[in-house]
Amino acid sequence: MPEHTRHAWTARVRRQLTATAAAAGIAVAAVVAAGPAQAAVPQYKLTLSPTVNTQYTAINNNGDIIGEGPRAGTGTTAPFLLTTRSSTPLPLDVPANQTGSAFATAEALNNADTVVGESDNGNFTALKWPDSSTPTNLQATLPGLSSRFFQTQATDINDNGLIVGFGEGPGTRGDTTIGFTIQGSTVTLLPELPNGGVDSHPIAVNAAGTTIVGDADDRTRSGVPVEWVNGAIKELPFLPGSTTIAKALGVNNAGQAVGADTLESDLDAHAVLWSNGTVTDLHFGAGGDAQAKSINTAGVVVGDGGVAEGGGHAFIYRNGVATDLNTLIPAGSGVTLDTASSINDHGVIVGTALNARGLTLGFKLTPVQ
Repeated sequence: MPEHTRHAWTARVRRQLTATAAAAGIAVAAVVAAGPAQAAVPQYKLTLSPTVNTQYTAINNNGDIIGEGPRAGTGTTAPFLLTTRSSTPLPLDVPANQTGSAFATAEALNNADTVVGESDNGNFTALKWPDSSTPTNLQATLPGLSSRFFQTQATDINDNGLIVGFGEGPGTRGDTTIGFTIQGSTVTLLPELPNGGVDSHPIAVNAAGTTIVGDADDRTRSGVPVEWVNGAIKELPFLPGSTTIAKALGVNNAGQAVGADTLESDLDAHAVLWSNGTVTDLHFGAGGDAQAKSINTAGVVVGDGGVAEGGGHAFIYRNGVATDLNTLIPAGSGVTLDTASSINDHGVIVGTALNARGLTLGFKLTPVQ
């Protein structure tokens, strides 16, 4: 099944952890001023996870965060929910009948702290966690999924409880990946591309539920960026010089979508914004892949991309300018902001930083006016 997640352009790698040491929590107010061209970009208070080998992947408008980090006593990672009501992350478990080799991934949360994602015990199973560690196995409990699919993943949920995802199943159409929505107990299949559409991967839905974005394949192309507006599928434009391998990873209520598009000239993914029928290269990164992952109601975009000295840096795109987020935190923070995964409507950003030892730390950036 093609990799779908908005959190990385390349496939995720599950790894054993060699360190789970805790460090003191860090909160630093940014004091570095942006240059004149970046004056509209706020400065930030930086808060780091107190535990190494953590990642922050999404934040809601209440400031609650989902991510992934060490699971005590196991040497492996597990997803968690970190709310503003507690300093202790709440582990998000796999279903009781999947304990052992199975692992879970949390993909998205809404403002009610309902989290969706999937478990993997050889086959993917779509899951929903209400504000607790007890998951609901959507594939097992919804006939609309169990009768059609043997693999399912849930990729996003909005505040009306609308879940989007995709599944794989034989059926009468051959082995295909089919997008779906779930509202309550009702499962609705999303249309695929005309002229022989064979796979679709819905990845994000806006708060209004009017627009879903992702990518799809047909018989001659793979990685076509698409949107579903009121249930109808439509292709999003490619950048000039690109014809394949693009995907939309986020969308806001205005229907603006963000994602990545690979150019044939350099074979690198470029962070892009789709708005009003046009596609814009956000021009962040110098060598290596870049991607825009999240866009809020105000149209502010975050993502990450390669930089000249190697590795990746998180960026913000605001008022037509892409700015390296590392320039908006003070020198001496001890970390490099590597990826920016999510921005909420208050402008708070979460992502993953690297410390001097190359270990990951989830970060939160709060605007300081």
